[in-house]
Amino acid sequence: MKSLLLTLILIITIFLQSYSQVKESPQNLKQQAINMGLAFLRGDYKTFANYTYPLILKSMGGSAKMDLVLSKSTNDMKAQSMYFTNITFEEPTKIIKSGKELQATIAQHTEIKLSKGRLIVTSTLIAISIDNGINWTFIDTSNKDMVTLRKALPNISPLITIPKQQPPVKYNL
Repeated sequence: MKSLLLTLILIITIFLQSYSQVKESPQNLKQQAINMGLAFLRGDYKTFANYTYPLILKSMGGSAKMDLVLSKSTNDMKAQSMYFTNITFEEPTKIIKSGKELQATIAQHTEIKLSKGRLIVTSTLIAISIDNGINWTFIDTSNKDMVTLRKALPNISPLITIPKQQPPVKYNL
C-alpha cells in the first residue's frame, strides 16, 4: 500500500511538472502568435482582439471598435491593391517572470502584396501572459521606443529589449 501511494505521488508530481513546463513553453507562445496572425489574415478581428494586450484593446475602445478600425484599414488598403498575404514568426526570446506575468518578445514578419511587388515588414511583439503561459496577449512595438512603451506599460520587465525597427523590405515584380 505504501509503495502504491509513493508511486501515485511520483506520477502526480511528474504530471504537474510536465504541465507547468508545457504552459510556459515557447512553443505555446509561438503557436498563439501564429493563431493571432491567422485570425488577422482571415479578417477575424474579434478573435484577433482576444490576443491583443487588454490595455491596448481598452485604449482602442474595445473589441468592437478594433474590429471596425481594422476592417476599414484593410478595405482602404484593398482599394489601393494592397493585401496582407502572410504573417510568420521567429522563435520567441527567453520567457521572463516579471511580477505576476510571464513576458517575452517575438519577431513578426508581415508580407503585404502591392500592385507592383510585395513588402515584408518586420516588427517585434511583446508577449505577456497573466496565467502562467496558458494564454498570451501581444503588443506590437512598431515605431515605439522602450521609454515610450515603459511609460504606457510600466509592468514591462527591464530585461525586455526591443531591437531597432528596420525599414520594410520591398520586392518589385
